[in-house]
Amino acid sequence: MSEHDRSAKSPHAFMVEALGVQSQLLAQRRTLITAALMGERTAMNEGLGFFASDVDRYFESRALEEPIAPPEPRTWRK
Repeated sequence: MSEHDRSAKSPHAFMVEALGVQSQLLAQRRTLITAALMGERTAMNEGLGFFASDVDRYFESRALEEPIAPPEPRTWRK
């Protein structure tokens, strides 16, 4: 039995749903890219950023549900 048979959707309904999902993913991707470009612009203008080791430690602690303060931005320009 195919996936289509189990879902009890017509091919048209399946396609419409798939296009809707892809449309949402595209919108989310655009939002993410816009936020990333804005963050890059801010970092370049202000000379502040996060050290990768600080971010790694933060996310590792969060994943282990350990209390930890968010990393502080630091100057990366000399």
